[in-house]
Amino acid sequence: MLSYPIRNNKEDEAYWAIILEDNWVSSAVWVIKDGNAQIIFQGEGIRYEENLTEAVDTSLSTVAQNLPEDIKEPSKTVFGLPSNWVSEGNIKEEKLAVLKKICEDLSLAPSGFVVLSEAIAHFIKSEEGSDFSGIVVGVNDSELDVSIFNLGKLIGTTLVARSVVPSDDLIEGLSRLSSLINLYPSRIVIFNQKQDELASIKQSFEDVSWGKVGEASFAHPPVIEIFDPYKKLAAVCLAGGAELGAVGADIVKTDDLIVNIEEPAGVTPEDLGFKVEPTEQSEKPSLKIPQVPSLPKINFNLNLAFLRSQRSLVVILASIATFIVSGFSVWWFLPKADVVVFVSPKKIEESFEMDIENNLDLKEVGAEQAGEKTKQTTGTKTVGDKAKGSVKIQNGTAFPINLPAGTQLVSTSDLKFQTTKQASVSGAISPSNPGTATIDLEAVNIGSEYNLSKDEVFKVGNYPKAEVDAVAVDNFSGGSSRQIPAVSKDDIDTLFDELKEELLEKAKADLLREISSDEVLIEDSLEESVVEDDYSNKLGDEATSIKLSLKIKVVAKVAKKGELTKLAREKLEGSVPSGFVLKDDQIEYNFDLNGDGQDKLKVSANLIPDISTEEIAKKISGKYPKVAEEYLSTIPGFVSAEFRLRPRFPEKIKTLPHILKNIDIVISAQK
Repeated sequence: MLSYPIRNNKEDEAYWAIILEDNWVSSAVWVIKDGNAQIIFQGEGIRYEENLTEAVDTSLSTVAQNLPEDIKEPSKTVFGLPSNWVSEGNIKEEKLAVLKKICEDLSLAPSGFVVLSEAIAHFIKSEEGSDFSGIVVGVNDSELDVSIFNLGKLIGTTLVARSVVPSDDLIEGLSRLSSLINLYPSRIVIFNQKQDELASIKQSFEDVSWGKVGEASFAHPPVIEIFDPYKKLAAVCLAGGAELGAVGADIVKTDDLIVNIEEPAGVTPEDLGFKVEPTEQSEKPSLKIPQVPSLPKINFNLNLAFLRSQRSLVVILASIATFIVSGFSVWWFLPKADVVVFVSPKKIEESFEMDIENNLDLKEVGAEQAGEKTKQTTGTKTVGDKAKGSVKIQNGTAFPINLPAGTQLVSTSDLKFQTTKQASVSGAISPSNPGTATIDLEAVNIGSEYNLSKDEVFKVGNYPKAEVDAVAVDNFSGGSSRQIPAVSKDDIDTLFDELKEELLEKAKADLLREISSDEVLIEDSLEESVVEDDYSNKLGDEATSIKLSLKIKVVAKVAKKGELTKLAREKLEGSVPSGFVLKDDQIEYNFDLNGDGQDKLKVSANLIPDISTEEIAKKISGKYPKVAEEYLSTIPGFVSAEFRLRPRFPEKIKTLPHILKNIDIVISAQK
C-alpha cells in the first residue's frame, strides 16, 4: 500500500525500513543490488513508553553507526505498520500526524507503508513458493491483531483486547471473522518483539482443542508457528524492493546469516500490499514533508571572459567563503543532544504507621468502564426422555384402595416410577382372586435403564408387597439420556473474574490520566462495584459459549505528591550515604490501608551517585559518541549511555554539540 511513488531509483541507493509497533521500534538500511533487496544492517528492537520520535531517532542512530563507510545514510523510508494504524487502506488521520512529525523531525522522506500482517503473509509466500493460507496473529501489550489469509488473499482483520488467557482472545477474534470463511486454514503464525512471551502464547494456543469456532471450524488442529522478529524487517524490505523493481530479497542479518528469497514470477507491487499513486507532477502526496533548504550550488564551468572580471571573481570567492562559514556555523551552533547516563542505584527504604485519612490531604477520583467478553463453556448437562409403560395393580386385601396421581412404584432394581393419574382398585374377592386395575406409569428420572421388560414386579406406595403389588403388562420404552455442553458455575465465575480484571486495569489507567503529575494514586484504596452485568445464558443452559456484558465503577483516593515527598525526605535523608543524592523522581510509595489509624506507608528510593551534569557536558562537548562513552565509563556506577543527536549529520562529522547549553544530561537509575 505505497502511498507515495519512488522515482529515479537506482542500484545501491540506500533506504530506511522502519517498523512501528505498539511500544516497539525497529529499523534497517537496505539497498537494491543485483535485482534483490538487500539489508545492509538491522538493529535490535527498542521499547518506548511515550516519545515515539525519540525512540525512532535512537533506533536509526544505532543502525547508522554500524553502516559501512561507502553507504550513505538514507532519507527515503518505507514504514511497516500494525493494522490498528490503518483503516480502509489508508493511514488513520491521528497516526498520519504522528508519521508526519517523525519525518519532519528526523528529515525522512516517506516512500510508503505496508501492513505488517500482509507483509509477513507475502514473505512466507516468497519463502515457500506458494500462496499463503493461514492466520497471522500480532501480539502487543493491549490487544491481538488477528488476520485470516486464504490462498494469498486477505479475508479479514480484527483487533481483540488482551485478557489473561491469549487463546480465549484468539477464539474471540476468529468468532468475529467466522462469517467470512467456512473452514479455517490449519496454520497460525504469531509475531511480536518478545520471543519469551511468544513461546508461552504458542503453548497456550497448542493446549486448545480446536474445532468449531463461531460459524466456521478447523478441519484438524492447526500448526502454531513463531515468526522470527528479524524476518519482520526482511518482509518490509521485500515489499519495498518489489515496488522498486527488485525480484527478490537478499537478507543479511546482523549475525551474517544470509537468506536468499526468490519472489515468484508475476508478483506485482499490488500483490505485496502496495498502492502506487500516479506520478504526474500535478499530484502531490498528502503527507508533505518540507525539504531542508539546500546550500547554494557553485558552477565551476566558467568561461574565460567571466574569469577576467575581477569583480565577478570576488563574488565567487565571497560565495565560497559564505558557503564554508555557513556550513561550519550550522555544524558548530545547530546540533543538540540528549545524553542519558544509566548508573547502578543504591536502594533504601523505610516503613512506618500513620493515619492516612487524617494526616494527608486526600481527594477521591472515580471512573466507569464497560466491556464484553465471550468464552467457551466447560460444563456438561444430561438431558433425555423418561421411560413409560403400563402395570396391572393387584390388591390382595379385602378393602378397595385409592392411588392418587403421583403414587410411587419401585421396581425390583430400585428404579422409581409414578402414576400419571388417579386410580381405584377394588378389594379381593378371595385370596386367589385379587382386585385389579391397569394404570400408566412414568419414570421419575430420564435414562435408558428405566426401559424395563414385561412382567417386571413393582412395590406399590407404602403397601406391603405381599398384599399389593404391580406387574408390567408390556415392555417399558422411551427412556434415553445424553450429555450436552452447558453453562457451569465455574464458567460464570471465571468469565466474570477475567472481564472484571480487564476493566479494572482500564479504569485504573483512566484514573491515572485524570490525576495531575503532582498527585499520587493510592492503589490500595481502590474499590470497585458492579453497575451492570448481563449474561447471554443462565447456569445450566445448553450452550457452547457464554457472553458477559459488564459495567463497573471504580473509586480511589489520591494524595498530593508534595506532602508525600516531604514525609519521605524526613524518613530517608538520614540514611543517604555520602556520594549519593536523593532525587524526588526516584522516590516510590507503597500504601497498606488497614483502617482505624493503623495504615502503613513504605517509602523507598533509588539513590543516584552525586554527579555534576555541567562537568560531564564540558568533558564530552564536541566529542564523538564513542569517545564520550569512554569518558562516561569512568563515572562511579556507570552502566551504559544513550546519545540522541539532532539533526542527523554524516558519521564523519556527527559529534556532540560544541555549545554546552545544547547538551542535556540526564542521570538515571538502571531499571
